[in-house]
Amino acid sequence: MKRRRYFYGATVWDLVEAFFEAKREYHQVYVLYETRVLAHAEERSVDRRRLRLDASEVSKLLDFTRLGAIRNGPLHRAKWISHALFRSRGRTHKFDRFVSEVFHELSILREEQYKVSTFAEEYRRDNELAEYESILDEVHEDFPRRVNALYELFRRAQGALEGVLRAHVLDPVYLRSLALFGDEVLRDAYADGLRSHAWRVFPRGPAEALALAARSFARGGFRAEALAALARARSIVGEPPPPGSEAAEPALPALAAAIDELLTEVERRGPAELVQAPLFAQQNDASLVGPVLLGEERPLAAVSDFGSQDETAELEEAL
Repeated sequence: MKRRRYFYGATVWDLVEAFFEAKREYHQVYVLYETRVLAHAEERSVDRRRLRLDASEVSKLLDFTRLGAIRNGPLHRAKWISHALFRSRGRTHKFDRFVSEVFHELSILREEQYKVSTFAEEYRRDNELAEYESILDEVHEDFPRRVNALYELFRRAQGALEGVLRAHVLDPVYLRSLALFGDEVLRDAYADGLRSHAWRVFPRGPAEALALAARSFARGGFRAEALAALARARSIVGEPPPPGSEAAEPALPALAAAIDELLTEVERRGPAELVQAPLFAQQNDASLVGPVLLGEERPLAAVSDFGSQDETAELEEAL
């Protein structure tokens, strides 16, 4: 795989893209694994916990090549960006730890898959049945545990990433990318794509996220994009938070007024005028709308490169 470089450095949105691509790809592996295991159990009329397969059947439960593509592709990118953004001497971040665990566990699972698909068959052909049965005993216990542990680690890592993003709700690259590509990138991780994600990150949900994106677009002179984001924000601003959400529902009317005010400002200016306009310089009741719409945008520090893609070095890396 060619090394991926970012001319201006990696951003928090690059982390979002890489992580959710890895999670989406692994989810497909997980679903196929579960489907195949249940099909074998149904065919033999046994509980899956008592299912016993031969090496050729076990080797088809997981795709060695696909596991490698996940590990060396989006998961590698997510891990490297996370290390660069969140690791410092003697300290790390919960999300970074989860990503490292996912990388480590996926590497082991891939090695286990290789053992059963290659070594077990060689032992069987050589009539070394004790070694053959030993590998099968190991993977019959190890596969279900690791496959499900990875699923849970991805889930926990997603929650930790949402915490990271709450600290970067004013990052212009995150905001603009969320408005432009959020539904596509987040479609499989959340029930309703961008909207479900935004309720997990922004105090007032997707309408606030889109309003912030619109303000960022406007400050850059991207009038059409700002108007599109505001139109979408207006269409959903009255929606209440989902059940159990900690979002600030009482502030939604004030947010609606703020969106209308921003829309008026954008509509009456051309792109060049927008760049120079002090949008939302004042607000009558900032406590309702919150400082989020009033604060300064602070982009996350850029990361210059993704480092080595050498697989052996990555396997030996101290996590």
